[in-house]
Amino acid sequence: MLTIKRLAIYLITFLITFILALNLGNWKKLDNYLVGYSNRTSEQKAILNKEIVFIHLDQNPPGQSGCESFYLKRRNTIDLLYAIAEQSKINNGPKGVVLDIWFGRDNTELDNLLAAIKNLKELNIPVYAAYNINASNESVVIDSVDIDNLEGAHLTEVYNILSSGSEDKHSGSGRYHTNFYPEKNMSSYENDFYFYSNVFRDSTLIESLAYKVVRDLGDSNTMLLEEKRKGSIVPYASIGEMQLRSYFFSPDSILSIQSFIPYNGMDLSQTIDMDKKILIVGDPVNDVIDLGSSSIPGPYVVSWAISDLLDENIRLKLPLESIPVIIGQMLFFALFVALVYALIFKYIKILQTKPFIIGILSFLTILLLLFIYYKLILTFKAVIPVGQTIAAIGVSAALCWRFAHKFLATGIAEGSQKYDIFISYSHGPKADWVEKNVYEPLAAYRNLDGDKLNIFFDKKSIGIGEKFTSKYMWAIVNSKCIIPVITDEYYGKNHCRNELDLAVNRTVEKLININMLVFNYEAVPEPYRTFNYIEVGKDSHFIDIITSSLEKE
Repeated sequence: MLTIKRLAIYLITFLITFILALNLGNWKKLDNYLVGYSNRTSEQKAILNKEIVFIHLDQNPPGQSGCESFYLKRRNTIDLLYAIAEQSKINNGPKGVVLDIWFGRDNTELDNLLAAIKNLKELNIPVYAAYNINASNESVVIDSVDIDNLEGAHLTEVYNILSSGSEDKHSGSGRYHTNFYPEKNMSSYENDFYFYSNVFRDSTLIESLAYKVVRDLGDSNTMLLEEKRKGSIVPYASIGEMQLRSYFFSPDSILSIQSFIPYNGMDLSQTIDMDKKILIVGDPVNDVIDLGSSSIPGPYVVSWAISDLLDENIRLKLPLESIPVIIGQMLFFALFVALVYALIFKYIKILQTKPFIIGILSFLTILLLLFIYYKLILTFKAVIPVGQTIAAIGVSAALCWRFAHKFLATGIAEGSQKYDIFISYSHGPKADWVEKNVYEPLAAYRNLDGDKLNIFFDKKSIGIGEKFTSKYMWAIVNSKCIIPVITDEYYGKNHCRNELDLAVNRTVEKLININMLVFNYEAVPEPYRTFNYIEVGKDSHFIDIITSSLEKE
């Protein structure tokens, strides 16, 4: 019987699961995969923004010692900055130079490095460099970063002169991170990190390098950036396309245009075009992101992020990360599961006694609806979060199944009327009598059309290993008539009592007929002594009476 208490149990179970789904589970991975997949299968090609040119700068040059290698590495960066300056004096210079390189605490060639940066800034060419949040601890947890220790690991003199962009458009700290969270098809990143400093007794803002560059160098109509203020998603684009925009830097004696060699190394007539371009500098060979089964160059991810943010149109499909949206989705689709379950149960009677199958059908139906909703929202360049919603759909379907399995057999289900007769009896002294005098005559009976009766008799109808209780309960729901054979011990047996009580409940709804056979009045359960019954010792024609009642139905 449905009670407020039972309903409350289901509601509380759902709410607990709902809260856990919101706060636990690695749903972000599933949602990130869907974002990456949605962008990867987009009809629009992921074309690198035309303003971007990539320069491959070797960050692991060979040297006879570690010190010599580091000197050559630092020297390569200095030569590159001077080469860009030289070309800018001959032709129009780039919009800016983005170094996906961080400068650790080492004074090697420091004065020359500072001079090279200042030289470009005097030409109104801003320079940006990466600030390594993991510099003091490679396995750092962002929330536990000590900015003062982090500062001590960096060459602060360099970052201090990089504290503003072109023409001081947007002042900054000169410290901009490239901290990405890689997935299989995409990376994601947060834009702003705030760290408290004991030295300055204030919080220090470290923006993402990509966001800072585009805020300074992007056109005014790219202020769709505010939509990505908290961070963004970077689906991996074509490495081949990146390489077509790439040049190796190999300095010659006068730092001429010949210092920039096309990536393929074949078409030497192809010269680098810096005019109003954003030059991104990095080492895609030695700076890679491990994806487990594969890897992706870290500087390429930065380039793709900048390219995306530069786009005037929102090319990428971005995730809807609003908590109200997630909660609304979860509740809507969970309630829709219950509605679909109820509709299937009510109108497809053949499935009424198969609650598990109805649960699966309801789950799959709502998954299809969720997919249609996903495709619809995709047309608005947005990707819905699905992880928690699928969890809510699954829990709702499971609770509907449990509700049906536990309570619907009490008389609510109409049943399929698969069986003409259900024989209920006790496996006691009269069991053989029941089989010989009730089951066998009814099995031999033919109706007016010459058809046999479909009889549920446990010895014949329940196989070895089948769930006994579930089998006979649903058989009663699917029966037109039940014949309880009441012996002295009948109602004292749990299964017999369950069978009779269920049948009586169903008679209230006029869903089953009862033809009760009894051996004596005292054996009849007291609550049911008002029922009509046939006393087999006084009326030997009880089978004829039963079959006659079947013909009238």
